[in-house]
Amino acid sequence: MYVSQSHVATGEASQADEEPLRRWLRATAQLDYKTPKLRTTMLSLTQLIAGDRDKAIVLHDFVKKLRFGVNPDDMSLKASDVLKQGFGDCFTKGMLFVALLRSAGIPARLQFVSLPVHFLHGIIDSHDATIMHAMAQVHLDGQWITTDSYVPDLTMQLAAIDRLSAENRVLGYGIHRRGAIYWLGRKDASAQSHASDERSMPTIDWGIADDPMSFYADPSHSELRRSFAERLKWRIAAPIVNKRTEALRAEYLARNHAA
Repeated sequence: MYVSQSHVATGEASQADEEPLRRWLRATAQLDYKTPKLRTTMLSLTQLIAGDRDKAIVLHDFVKKLRFGVNPDDMSLKASDVLKQGFGDCFTKGMLFVALLRSAGIPARLQFVSLPVHFLHGIIDSHDATIMHAMAQVHLDGQWITTDSYVPDLTMQLAAIDRLSAENRVLGYGIHRRGAIYWLGRKDASAQSHASDERSMPTIDWGIADDPMSFYADPSHSELRRSFAERLKWRIAAPIVNKRTEALRAEYLARNHAA
């Protein structure tokens, strides 16, 4: 059952659309989009493109091309760090996407949800029922459009689809087999869930925020913050996740190269 907890963020989710959209255009400690490298990257990608939707699509595709990978210190990263490292997960790639969008003058933010953990089968060994997940929301043509299709890089996603097909599964290796590969900026799109599969859909909507740091800093989200033990566990798990996703890509590339 889907439960909305958007009110938890001190009413931000309900008030946000009543505030000027410039609320979702500001720079923050993590969304440091005024740094030269990030600004230059945005301009090089969008300077010949007219229209916010087409700009948003190009920025989405740029972030999607970055390798999926986990940094155990994700909460300390800035968008410029993610750009420099060239890889990320739902939090860090989402943060970079939002920063690039805001740099281009397109309002954007992150939505935080609890997602059933089944989509991580094969890359994370977890006994938890759900995991916190971040999705970008982009304001286009007067509406907020939600997407996370930039999280898995294309090679990883195609490799995961192949593996899931072979195993006769729909969820695993970081994706839903029927999840979105591309995003056209007109409707919601998710790589990790699919509307036809209720068990893949978010169970709790925790609300919206500029970035992960501001979300977890909210006093009403104190119970969601990682404990020391959880941070230690994540530090150990991150290299395992990266090793498994690299192996998945390598297997796919070797098989297709041989073909």
